[in-house]
Amino acid sequence: MCTRVAIRAGVVFSILAGLSAGAASAQAADQDWAAPVSESLESLAERGVSISPKVTQFVDGLVFGDGDYGPETGGKLDFKLGLASGPLGLWEGAFLNLHFEQVWGEDVNQQGDGSIIPINTALAFPRLGGSDTNLSVTLTQVFDGWSVTLGKFNMLDAAAATPLIGGGGTDTFQNLGLAAPVSGVTPPYLLGGLLSVSTAPAEISLLVYDPRNAQNDNVLEAPFEDGVTFSLSATHETTIAGKPGYYGVRGVYSTLEGVDLKDIPQLILPPGFAAPVSNKKGYLFGSVSFQQFLSLHPDDPTKGWGVFGQGAISDGNPNPIRGSLLFGVGGAAPFSGRSNDRWGIAGFRYFFSDVLKDSADAVAGAVSAAESFGIRDEWGFEAYYDLEIVRHVRVGADAQFVRPGTPDRDTAFFLGVRGQVVF
Repeated sequence: MCTRVAIRAGVVFSILAGLSAGAASAQAADQDWAAPVSESLESLAERGVSISPKVTQFVDGLVFGDGDYGPETGGKLDFKLGLASGPLGLWEGAFLNLHFEQVWGEDVNQQGDGSIIPINTALAFPRLGGSDTNLSVTLTQVFDGWSVTLGKFNMLDAAAATPLIGGGGTDTFQNLGLAAPVSGVTPPYLLGGLLSVSTAPAEISLLVYDPRNAQNDNVLEAPFEDGVTFSLSATHETTIAGKPGYYGVRGVYSTLEGVDLKDIPQLILPPGFAAPVSNKKGYLFGSVSFQQFLSLHPDDPTKGWGVFGQGAISDGNPNPIRGSLLFGVGGAAPFSGRSNDRWGIAGFRYFFSDVLKDSADAVAGAVSAAESFGIRDEWGFEAYYDLEIVRHVRVGADAQFVRPGTPDRDTAFFLGVRGQVVF
């Protein structure tokens, strides 16, 4: 049993090490989310200092399915500080952005339902990296038509910047499969640099980073020691019937070595019989995505609702994820006077590597526990509504229906509520 648990833990960690987020959004996420929410903060912002604290409290629980029933309560503090060089009397075009995170309490990700992808993104990070706190720091210099950003990136910020699906797990969708789609090639926190170039047809971005999770101290002490990852993306903005849309492609290559998934069965051999486990060098990943507005809000034409989707594929070894699909509809609530409310309904499916499945089946057969170790594709649906009670205060409701990637677990249903204060 201990061996099976250890192998599963390794597989889950390797899957959750990647968040498929558009690199082109990383800079925008740092700047857009720092909007001041009070007169005092607005006054600071005019002087080049933007402060944006946000506290979100969650109550989520497993309603039916296998696992532990009962609500789990936890919360998260996001504190962002931005400094703009121009208003501070320095040179123009430089931005320093800091994002501090603190999570507390319990979370629904620990209820043993058998899902591999976390149900609650906001409370999964930075906790899955072994800490309840994290600090990300980036420095951006904007030039005429292009920019450069260096530092430690929080990729949930990049995911949060997208107009229809974005929220980073605190404002819109909570499941990681939707809030920050998993790729297997991009860690949740990364050390690297981003080059963004604005052209007439598309926004081009090249992100070069250490393939390891930057929560690991070794990444800061010895960057790029285990390889380098290159992510090239292009996002085209267009208008259809007067409604904006965003269409993107992304390709990733990493020189990082990973365990050859064919060798996983060798990990269970007893001492003295264990064969060497080989590594496989190089990860490949590609994706296409779209977000198209179908209706603009009558009270605020900068907001609206529409459809979104993404399809992704990888080599499937050493990447444990062979591909993924997601599709949904959502955005600003269409009701008069409720332009700040948000809603969404979406579904996703993650196709785990065939090599990984075969190896998992071999392990299960070897230990006579086929129903307790095998891996299958994971899919689910999620719906939410996020209501602005008064300015700065929001309340949301969330429902998730998930068919876990663990074969001996029944389909699970989760319900949750969240409250949020943005100072």
